[in-house]
Amino acid sequence: MRLIFFCIVLGLTACKKPAPPPPPPPPVVEPAPEPVKTEEKAVEVIIRNFERVHFDYDSANLSGSSRNALDTNAGLMQDFPNIRVEIQGHADERGTTDYNLALGEKRARSIVDYLSNMGVPESRLPVVSYGEERPVASGSDEVAWSENRRVEFRLLGSEEALRGTTD
Repeated sequence: MRLIFFCIVLGLTACKKPAPPPPPPPPVVEPAPEPVKTEEKAVEVIIRNFERVHFDYDSANLSGSSRNALDTNAGLMQDFPNIRVEIQGHADERGTTDYNLALGEKRARSIVDYLSNMGVPESRLPVVSYGEERPVASGSDEVAWSENRRVEFRLLGSEEALRGTTD
């Protein structure tokens, strides 16, 4: 009798269907950014996007996240032709002064080339290389070196666009 009861219970539990998985959560839809309507707002967005672009050791190749920020800024610079941006190339302390100046120049030129391919005239993108002369991080380790392998940006637009951003 027990055996029959055990078989019935086993049979009932073995045939039980698993509960269906819960439905996936609805996709997160981020609101579209507000269109930039003023040069002052464009400058704010450009500054936020540029922050700093970093590079791998001995490289002037742009990363995907750098390209995304540059894409946005290229569009804004096309919309606001008074905005000019100085592109400043930097390197870490390794290598000779001449080599690091050349590498900083190469890094800055990679930004100029990318932005000009997106339609920004090169005349609005002057380049300067500081090589290893202006580090943002001190130290002789990979953490400091990776922070110093960068390009920085200085806005050179109309006085109205820059007012309030340099204070």
